[in-house]
Amino acid sequence: MEIVIEESIAINLFLNFLILKVTARVVGKKERLVLLSSLIGSLFALFAPIWKLTAVIKLCLIICVALIMTLISFKYKSFKSYLVNLAVFLMATFLFGGGCLAMQQTFGSYPIFVVAIISAVIYIALLIVFKIVSHYKRIKKFTYKLTFKDGDKIVNEEGYLDSGNVLYDTITKKPIVLVSFDVFHKFYENISYISLLTKDFNSSSIKNGHYIKINSVGRGTSILIFTVDELQVEGNERKYKNVALGLSFSGFEKSFGKNVLLHCDYS
Repeated sequence: MEIVIEESIAINLFLNFLILKVTARVVGKKERLVLLSSLIGSLFALFAPIWKLTAVIKLCLIICVALIMTLISFKYKSFKSYLVNLAVFLMATFLFGGGCLAMQQTFGSYPIFVVAIISAVIYIALLIVFKIVSHYKRIKKFTYKLTFKDGDKIVNEEGYLDSGNVLYDTITKKPIVLVSFDVFHKFYENISYISLLTKDFNSSSIKNGHYIKINSVGRGTSILIFTVDELQVEGNERKYKNVALGLSFSGFEKSFGKNVLLHCDYS
């Protein structure tokens, strides 16, 4: 029986630890005293089944334990922030508990250590979801609507402001805005993808067209640089003239979901 008790405490400690980590991630706060808080929750989970309690009293005790655990684990500036943390903590608890219950209903009863395995899988899945959501939120935050003008051509695109894009044209000293082939093709429809890769095209047809060597986001030994008459960035009343664009085959559009990477100078 002693081994079962120790195993139960250890697994509940692990489960409470994961719940607190998920709560901290969602609310964007640093957790504290996690071991103490997890131990309180573990001891309650261990002894609650022994006590002869009605469902209502048991539910009230669960809420009280949750109140204590969230109060211990986070710092608060207002009662509202405390309630938010409590709500997230309870949802995380139900999420992990629901996952274990679903497995039990599907496969029947299982050893208690399986709870730890299921909880770890749920936690890893949540981390992946958090990472994806964080990635898209970051992209959305630094995404701008752009309008390129060159002669009578107007091209509207969404661009990502990339702090890592610090490329400058070595000839004109202008900051380089990286574009994919799709954007380039809107300006020069008669030049094919293959022609650009093999450099088998009439370079004189491209405005200020020239190559520069790079070792950065536009990967490769060199990229084609050309200019357009004007660039308008959403939220910026200034219109940039004679903007240098760099044709990149690095595939950045797959990572950012945008066909344009703005230079950091356009922030």
